[in-house]
Amino acid sequence: MRLRALALGTLAASLAVACSSDPPADTTTSASSTGAAGAGGSGGGSTGEGGSAIPDEDVVLTLVSPLPGMAFERRHVDVDVGFAVPEGGATLRLVLGEAITDEQTIDAKVTTGTARLRLPRARGANGFVVTLVLPSGKTASVEGHLHGGRLVAASIDTMFALRDGTLLQWGGGDPTPKKRDAPAALGAIAEGGGTLFALDAQGHVFRAPAGQPPFEPVPGLDDIAAIAPGGGHALFLRADGRVFAAGQNDRGQLGAGDTESHPGVVEVLPLDGIVAVAASDDASFAVDASGLVHAWGSNDEGQLGLGDEDSSPHPDPLIVPNLGDIVDVAAGRDHVLALTTAGGLHAWGLGSSGQLGDGSAGILASKPQPVPLVLPGRAIALGARGNTSHAVLASGELLVWGQNSLAQLGVGDTNMRTKPTPSLASGVRAVAAGLTGGTAVNDGGNLQAWGSNTSGQLGLPLPPEGPERSSIPIEVPWP
Repeated sequence: MRLRALALGTLAASLAVACSSDPPADTTTSASSTGAAGAGGSGGGSTGEGGSAIPDEDVVLTLVSPLPGMAFERRHVDVDVGFAVPEGGATLRLVLGEAITDEQTIDAKVTTGTARLRLPRARGANGFVVTLVLPSGKTASVEGHLHGGRLVAASIDTMFALRDGTLLQWGGGDPTPKKRDAPAALGAIAEGGGTLFALDAQGHVFRAPAGQPPFEPVPGLDDIAAIAPGGGHALFLRADGRVFAAGQNDRGQLGAGDTESHPGVVEVLPLDGIVAVAASDDASFAVDASGLVHAWGSNDEGQLGLGDEDSSPHPDPLIVPNLGDIVDVAAGRDHVLALTTAGGLHAWGLGSSGQLGDGSAGILASKPQPVPLVLPGRAIALGARGNTSHAVLASGELLVWGQNSLAQLGVGDTNMRTKPTPSLASGVRAVAAGLTGGTAVNDGGNLQAWGSNTSGQLGLPLPPEGPERSSIPIEVPWP
């Protein structure tokens, strides 16, 4: 059979895109005369540019990107470090726990530059160390940490945040953040269509209505690394690179080769080696280890990126043409964003509200093939929801664009943006776009929200005592 059926049971799935934050890490360089430790890993990335020799074996090592506490759902993250060394060569090693995950050699004539090492992302907190080793045995090390899993989410009227394993919820008629009963050792959350999903440290998936009912496990899933939102379906990425799907399939969005109903979780075959997934209202997307994007489901708005629009379902994964070197993907209602290894963005699909970010809007603004976007810096994370888009730069700046009638962009007004625009939320480590607003955690650990407040989503009193909306981020107190 083409698809592999897993445990049965109805799954009403539709999730939201979010990111996470941890306290800032110490990124100062430490140098010593100890010998090099360990060997192995896989090489890759740039080893910098040449420069003048540095006397007395002075060594400098700096963590450039990503910022401390950033969170990701893809299966690997690139870590950039800056270095200065004497002539004679050196070795860079990235260590996660006890394992060397990447290693590369700096040429003997190169004395300054930047290097990129690949960190395989694990669930939860990821503390890592990059060590530079000179032939003499002298070393310099820099520490960093990331979080494996998105820890903030925004539904149409409710906000969620995960902090130290505690799930918080506000909105939905109650503006006060309150602890919600949840499974132990949660590492990520995702919401959509009135269903809240949670992922624990072992990769088990749980679901619950977005209100206060208890969570229940989703059968047939284990060792899940990421959950992707969709309008009525969901994608689940396993740590081994396999993809599973559940929910509605009327447009072939499950990737099962048909448009029949499947009352359980199915594996999307023949996909393998997948590093990131995303889902729009009725289409699905996956990035493989070679940087190609696979797409399936509805193509009514050109969201499959095939170069045209059509009304026929596409139940088998297809490769998006003329697009490569991709490391991550995000999807809104009917539009898609893709992130390149160099930090550039491409967008395609529905563009009526400026959500593609190419400067266009209206009935003729849709693009059935990827178009590159102009950004003021290198992006390291991206997200989309409804008709809005966002990207986090390596500097921590949040760029937003698209629909803004409810102040859901957080830019100080309610005017639509057709190009990436700086949000008033700065130093972002975690961000979630919702249909009526957004929420973020900044580098100081502060929780913020913006957009509609009709149900207390801003953590402020309901109207008329409180505002109907805010176009600037409002600090929401942690309980």
